[in-house]
Amino acid sequence: MTDRGWVRRLSSYLFAHRTSLVLAVLGAVLGSLCQSLVPLVAREIVDGVIIERRAALWPWLTVLIGTALLAFLLAYLRRYQGGKLALSVQYDLRNEMHDHLLTMDQGTLDHLPTGQLVSRANSDSTLVQGLLQFMPLMTGNLLLLVVSLVIMFVLSPLLAIVGLVVLPALIAVSYSMRRKVFPATWDGQQREGDVAQIVDEDVAGVRVVKAFGQESRELQRMVDTAQVLYGSRMRAVRLQARYQPLLQAIPSFAQVLILVLGGWMALEHRISIGTFLAFSTYISQFVAPARQLAGVLTIGQQARAGVERIFQLIDLEPRVRDADDAVELPPVRGDVTFAGVRFGYDDNATVLDGFDLHIPAGERVAIVGASGSGKSTVAALISRFYDPQSGAVEIDGHDVRSVRLHSLRRQVAVAFEESFLFSDSVRANIAYGHPGATEGQIRAAAVAAAADGFIRELPRGYDTPVGERGLSLSGGQRQRIALARAILADPRILILDDATSAVDAHTEGAIHDALREILAGRTTLLIAHRLSTLHLADRVVVLEDGRIVESGTHDELTRASQRYRRLLSGLETELDEEVGDRIEVLASMTSGAERTDSAWTAARRARRYSSAAGSIGAPSLGVGLGGSAGGGWRMALAPTPELIARVDALPPVRDRAAVDVESESRPFPDFSLWRLLKDFRRPLGVGLILVVLDALAGLLGPVLVKIGVDNGVSQGARGVLLLASAALLVVTVADLLDQIAETFVTGRAAERIMFSLRIRIWAQLQRLSLDYYEREMAGRIMTRMTTDVDQFESLIENGLLSALVSLVTFVGVGLALVLVNLELGLWTLTIAIPLVVATYAFRKRAAVLYSQARDRIAVVNADFQESLSGVKETQAFVHEAETIARFHGLGRGYLESRVAAQRLVATYFPFVQFLSAIADVIVLGVGAHLISHGRLTTGELIAFLLYINLFFSPIQQLSQVFDSWQQTRVSVDRISELMKLETLTPQPDSPLDPVVHAGRLALVDVHFSYPPVIPRSAARGPRDAQLVTRAPAVPKPPEALRGVSLEVAAGETVALVGETGAGKSTVMKLIARFYDPQTGAVAVDEVDLRTVDLPGFRRTLGYVPQESFLFSGTVRDNIAYGRPDAPDSAVEAAARAVGAHDFVASLPGGYLHELTERGRSLSAGQRQLLALARAQLVDPAILLLDEATANLDLVTEAKVNAAMAAVAETRTTIVIAHRLQTARTADRIAVLDAGEVVEVGSHDELLRARGRYADMWRAFELVGSVPHPSAE
Repeated sequence: MTDRGWVRRLSSYLFAHRTSLVLAVLGAVLGSLCQSLVPLVAREIVDGVIIERRAALWPWLTVLIGTALLAFLLAYLRRYQGGKLALSVQYDLRNEMHDHLLTMDQGTLDHLPTGQLVSRANSDSTLVQGLLQFMPLMTGNLLLLVVSLVIMFVLSPLLAIVGLVVLPALIAVSYSMRRKVFPATWDGQQREGDVAQIVDEDVAGVRVVKAFGQESRELQRMVDTAQVLYGSRMRAVRLQARYQPLLQAIPSFAQVLILVLGGWMALEHRISIGTFLAFSTYISQFVAPARQLAGVLTIGQQARAGVERIFQLIDLEPRVRDADDAVELPPVRGDVTFAGVRFGYDDNATVLDGFDLHIPAGERVAIVGASGSGKSTVAALISRFYDPQSGAVEIDGHDVRSVRLHSLRRQVAVAFEESFLFSDSVRANIAYGHPGATEGQIRAAAVAAAADGFIRELPRGYDTPVGERGLSLSGGQRQRIALARAILADPRILILDDATSAVDAHTEGAIHDALREILAGRTTLLIAHRLSTLHLADRVVVLEDGRIVESGTHDELTRASQRYRRLLSGLETELDEEVGDRIEVLASMTSGAERTDSAWTAARRARRYSSAAGSIGAPSLGVGLGGSAGGGWRMALAPTPELIARVDALPPVRDRAAVDVESESRPFPDFSLWRLLKDFRRPLGVGLILVVLDALAGLLGPVLVKIGVDNGVSQGARGVLLLASAALLVVTVADLLDQIAETFVTGRAAERIMFSLRIRIWAQLQRLSLDYYEREMAGRIMTRMTTDVDQFESLIENGLLSALVSLVTFVGVGLALVLVNLELGLWTLTIAIPLVVATYAFRKRAAVLYSQARDRIAVVNADFQESLSGVKETQAFVHEAETIARFHGLGRGYLESRVAAQRLVATYFPFVQFLSAIADVIVLGVGAHLISHGRLTTGELIAFLLYINLFFSPIQQLSQVFDSWQQTRVSVDRISELMKLETLTPQPDSPLDPVVHAGRLALVDVHFSYPPVIPRSAARGPRDAQLVTRAPAVPKPPEALRGVSLEVAAGETVALVGETGAGKSTVMKLIARFYDPQTGAVAVDEVDLRTVDLPGFRRTLGYVPQESFLFSGTVRDNIAYGRPDAPDSAVEAAARAVGAHDFVASLPGGYLHELTERGRSLSAGQRQLLALARAQLVDPAILLLDEATANLDLVTEAKVNAAMAAVAETRTTIVIAHRLQTARTADRIAVLDAGEVVEVGSHDELLRARGRYADMWRAFELVGSVPHPSAE
């Protein structure tokens, strides 16, 4: 984007708030005019009243007071309206990004990493807001500079030329600074996005990180990425240190010339002493704008990078959108036709090829096929989440591309393969696609989905919040609520994508009974992995190689198609031979077998390309894993070639932080800003010394001017004048060198503190147990690592420097006033009394408002992140308008709290400016009296007036820092709260060696309930944004496990079965020590898990979660996540062992194929295979499979189960099973009900016992009988 392009584009957002813009600029312009008159009034007082005694004093003092009052009102107007304008534009930009992302197609969203998007909505929009907040002030200051120059030309053209030289010098340095600093700051913001991406992925995949004991690895990954960020930021600091001090020094050099030339002209009586004072005042007034201009240019470069990144996102065109001539789809009968459809998720891989299918209105069709065959793709094309590359999808003869998306999706409802719920109540989630549904309709949908029973047992029934992604519920419970959501939408076309894979057979039977009535006469597409689902279908089609290869009723295909029988049973005679091959492959994992080069070689090129494109692969992980979703997003959000060229032309990164990771990652429960800064006292001490020298240099200026006037001009001593001018020049040059060192030292200290803070927060997040992640929204966690850390940087690098200068100057000027003239100094300092009172009241109120604002922005961030995660559901249920309204409402709440704080700021700081003008009145009034009595010299009066400007100017400088300071205080409080949290699974003081010798497991009288959600006294989440004084007490959750005792012998496989919510996953969480029991014990080889080294123990586990999570990066690095140093041959062997090799080899690049975020480019079944391979590769002593094959077709599941069973003979295995054919192959089965183990035994033993398991088996046989392979 060109220099003018982004400014013009941003201006359109400003003009959307014309009233605030006009009033802010008007306040700035008129306020600057008022300020420019003050030196003229002072000139008249000095010349006409004090020296020539030809005019009365009080009229001029009255003019000063009147001008001060007017300036107060105008400054309030500028600050309030300017701040409101900046915050409103930030609100608009964030809303537009959010709203635009809701329109994006799934193909584009799959390649946009959430971390980068959150960074743009949060950090980048904040930078823009910061710049815009400065702009009215800078506009006023620039006008002040121009008006001052005009007045100076009127007073003395010759002397005004000195001031005129300032302008081109400022412009030249500013231009050079902008050209160099912008690409450097842009690169730093890209690197910050990489940090945000790691946070997003690790929070989402926390169960995988912890289950494989990879916390230390993730910490190192953050260290490596933060190190890259540090180097990039330090390059920008070095460039700023080259230009920023020079920009600030230009007015100071002009001050030297004014002293020499103005003093000489006063000696020659070409100008009066009052005119000399006016010129000195005008030039001194240039110092603050120059200092601000330097800061604004720095912030401006960051803001430009930010706004360009924002516009780049907003300009992304969705590939699926309404055509220009799109029409409303009328109410449909439900006739669906696929005609010659060809589709692939990228150019290199075709999923559907010549796909033809006709579903007459009201027919129920099931699609079966191997994992990754394209079943879910067919469903996605009906709702038009993607468009085919060729061919057409038609509904009632209408090509779906020719109708409006909303009119299409209102008549199609989907129960997705992965059940995503929003952090709202159960009721709101069920009614998501039908917000106006009655209570009766909601309950009827829940009953149909067999969800009403468990919902009523929740603490608040239908009003119970489900937590982020619904993770407070079991997988089966989430799935039933998602199914109820689809049923309540009452569509003409219903798509059920394996919608009951996580529920037990008994519950599934009840659901199917209800669905038969609901589906009657309704066009239904069933994506089937279970045989039971097929009983709902009128017709079954078999998908293979992108085409329909078989079609018929279930009975017809069972009789006629061996392919169909094989898909549904996996019980062919050749299976034993294939399993033997897999066991042989597994044995080769430790014997250095060769890999298949064809599945790896092509990917090497892909890997190099990804690296060249700028993907960051942390050294601790190998290239790719955790980079930034591969290279796809970088192509989607690619910078301009010009910008890339400017980044490439920057000097190389040369800084690397020396860090002791072990020391930085230790717990910091007593975290505070003071302790953090104390840890960096040496560099900050050096910076403070440089700051004090800078302040002293500023204080010496008026002293040298006083000497030049009193001892030089007044005495007619040219030598003294030249000596004072030479001394001022030396001080100015020394101050320039000091500021160069100060900018670099302080900038480096700031970046080093940021680096340390990121590591400390991240290490604490790695320590915390799973309960923290299950109760805290990802957006809040992201806020700790982004917004709160950025706030430190804003304060220390851009604000603390000027604050320290201002504070030292303020104190120094106060002392100087008293030293120059005690009587006048004491009179002047009386102004400090109202200043102290106002400051106390201001701080007290501001602290409340800023804390409120920080709570609200955390809610906004959390909702933004949740909107991204649930965008498919939002689009499918045409919920965009409600989602947008809610997000805008949350943003409006944050805006209102910030505007309230801005109103306070706009009152306080102009009041301080008013006090400054009153101080001028005191100095001139009392000073005139003292001069007339011989107790004050003219030079001392001039020094006093210059000092008064220096006395209050720091407070004006502090006003720019105050916003950052207040937000940083809130950030410190939030980070401190995080640092004080203690894990529920602490590392023992003297941990035992976690070596598992045999693998015997024992749960002994275990009682466990999940920790209650701690009530917040502030906003609790996106759907609960109201600030409350006291949250209602939350009742203690019921026990999830009640006296569970279970022993698992070494090498034994035990299946846990029971209805959803019975406690199966809780048992597994305790075995993985995600939680500790309240009473009782969990032991391995007779050793209580609470006594062993926790990460070490988890590294002996192989864990496959119910919802398979993959990191962005390569397939190879995902499989090797738990064993990063595994050779390629072992990685391939693990994939072969679980049946993943063939599909991996077919991917572009094979094992080095770059996955998109969370592996969204793969089907759920393919992701599950990679998760199985990941667990297999670590060669675990204990294998934990949480419904690990739920998304696989039956033949693949049978093969995987057979292979895993063969290699599990010496491995203790716990399997959570909803498919009872999975459970029956286990050595023993434990039946759980309401948190208790009610039966234990083998499949045959439990059938003979005719108890709970036998009932479940009968229900399973009713809903899904397995066809015998010999059936013809």
